[in-house]
Amino acid sequence: MTTGPHLVFNQIKSSVTGEYYCEAWNGMKTGRSESINVNVRYKPKSTSVSVSPSGEIVEGSSVTLTCSSNANPPVDKYTWYKKNGASLTGSEKTYNFTTIISEDRGEYYCGAENKYGRLNSSSVSVDVQC
Repeated sequence: MTTGPHLVFNQIKSSVTGEYYCEAWNGMKTGRSESINVNVRYKPKSTSVSVSPSGEIVEGSSVTLTCSSNANPPVDKYTWYKKNGASLTGSEKTYNFTTIISEDRGEYYCGAENKYGRLNSSSVSVDVQC
């Protein structure tokens, strides 16, 4: 709670998103303003990749990589990369290997993007056992 006639955000952060109103007391009675919504927009942050299933990956099995990120508005474009390789085909939150092979072994990462910017994840290792 803040007191005084003004509420000032010197450095706006996503955590201030929410509904705001003010109350005033004149010594006899309290009045309340209408509420306003503050919706802070920001580029992706905390971008990461997870591998499913976790643990040992056997050649011929199905493997899914999932890119996660916190953004407002939500991420609208994902890009997948294999380290020391070109970008992969696909722009969805998940990248699927329906039948993984030993040549798929490597380090993978994703990029998450919205209208305010983009952020790449760190890489995860996919080690395919023959």
